[in-house]
Amino acid sequence: MNLPDRHLLQNGKYRLTCVVGQGGFGITYKGVWFTEVRGSLGKVKTEVPIAVKEYFFKDYCYRDTVSHAVKVHSETGKNLFHKFKEKLIKEAKILSEVHHPHIVNVLEVFEENNTAYIAMEYISGSSLKMKMEREGILPEGKVLKYIRQTGEALQFVHEKNIIHLDIKPSNILIDNSDNAYLIDFGVSKRFGDEQEETSTTMLALSRGFASIEQYDSEGTQNFSPYPDIYSLGATMYNLLTGRIPTESILRATRSLPSPSSLNPAVTPETEEAILKAMQIDPSERFESVRDMLTALPLPPKEEETTAPLQASPHPYTSPGDTEEQTVLNLSAPADIPKRKRKTYLRAALVTAMIAATSAIAFSLYKQSKEVGFAFPKENGEVDASTDTVTIAEPVPAPDEDEYMAESIQQPATALDEKPDEQPVQTQKPLQADIDAAYAELAQADRNAAYAELVESGQRKMNANDYAGARADFRKAKTMKPTDTINRLITDADTKIREQQIALRYEVKNIPFGNLRIVKNNETSLYGAIDSKGNERIPCKYLYNEKIQNGRAFARIDDLFDVYNNEGVLVSEGVTRYY
Repeated sequence: MNLPDRHLLQNGKYRLTCVVGQGGFGITYKGVWFTEVRGSLGKVKTEVPIAVKEYFFKDYCYRDTVSHAVKVHSETGKNLFHKFKEKLIKEAKILSEVHHPHIVNVLEVFEENNTAYIAMEYISGSSLKMKMEREGILPEGKVLKYIRQTGEALQFVHEKNIIHLDIKPSNILIDNSDNAYLIDFGVSKRFGDEQEETSTTMLALSRGFASIEQYDSEGTQNFSPYPDIYSLGATMYNLLTGRIPTESILRATRSLPSPSSLNPAVTPETEEAILKAMQIDPSERFESVRDMLTALPLPPKEEETTAPLQASPHPYTSPGDTEEQTVLNLSAPADIPKRKRKTYLRAALVTAMIAATSAIAFSLYKQSKEVGFAFPKENGEVDASTDTVTIAEPVPAPDEDEYMAESIQQPATALDEKPDEQPVQTQKPLQADIDAAYAELAQADRNAAYAELVESGQRKMNANDYAGARADFRKAKTMKPTDTINRLITDADTKIREQQIALRYEVKNIPFGNLRIVKNNETSLYGAIDSKGNERIPCKYLYNEKIQNGRAFARIDDLFDVYNNEGVLVSEGVTRYY
């Protein structure tokens, strides 16, 4: 599906180096722009790192393996493909006219391979979403710095009669100099002088960050900064609490916990500004982003530096090119508490060890330094052989070094000698006694570590931190692979699957073979998943109805796709069904 590495575009002007992101509507590549720097006496050829976004409507397109041209499966698909391609080109041209220090610049829009490409500035860094996944809840001072920079960019585009409509942590990029950039205007709208909408690529909402008026088809027909102000407040809420805010459309029945109730370190001034920005009634929010920034206790501006153009271990991936889950699992792995050292040796062995020569004692010390247990890192698994969307995300395990630091270091000598006990004579050689003592101590350590990991995992299960619990149980299994620990791992996997299904889908109680009918919480479109949460029928349909031996799913072009009870497509693009 992707263009090959080192592929050239625009007659060699751009060379693609690797894919950095892809999703349902596009593929983003890192690339190189071959250009020249001219001076008064001559010119020098140079290479500039860039990002290139290719429009690729995955559900309707395929790539010719010889010409690399993007082609469409059906006439209906062609209409949709060209419709959204034109919208993408129009929006990119608008953004090419918007230049701000905290907005990623669009360099060029062009058509090639029967599709559209956007060449844009390459920023070495990662999104705030990724930063939170690595670091957890961010300090308020840091959040205020990022919000100031993002807010200034947002105020700038508002003055150009553009609303972004998708402000969230994954759409804020942090470069290597710790400066914020507003990215991904894929669902933005631009309004003319009469405040009438002139462009839109509105396709979906971001759950928890979208204002209530975005759920109404007429709610954003006229220019207003209020939706972006709500989303900026929701972004601050997420960064400071680690939680996705209650969805705006549900807040009539589900209250929004105050930020300070989740993070007592949030100051009253910041909390008041967040809650005002997130008012359900748009008229009760700030009048402008500038007013919101004025209300925040912003720290003094730092002198900003430009990040060097270099490769990054966390390259910028355009959020529009990833099928992103907007609900984050920010649970940081809890430290396993250090254990108090215990002595398990009998008095006889204690006496024998004390009686050992200094040379043997030194040998024992060296052995004790080697006692410990390595906990293998746990990596998320990605099945590259399937195109089905899997909702379970890889769960990062705690660093191996962190657990290695918790390993028990064995004492060189025992400390529990009782003076009223007499030494026990033994016929075994002293070294054999010592080896047996260490074997017993190592087994005791394993048992203690196993028990603590199981207890830690069960505490996390009770706290709904199922990913953290699974990590603990799997580490316990490396010490003692019992039936009990296998059952606990299965329970944690089941809970993770159920939790992530609930976050992404609304499950409908509709019989459909072994599948479950679901509605995607972000797009409100219907599909079906299997027992593992894999989308067997993609969530791209307006509604569905029962028919004989299956169900008919309504497409956005008023045609129907018919699936049997096994989720197999039996008829595509029909006008009627039975």
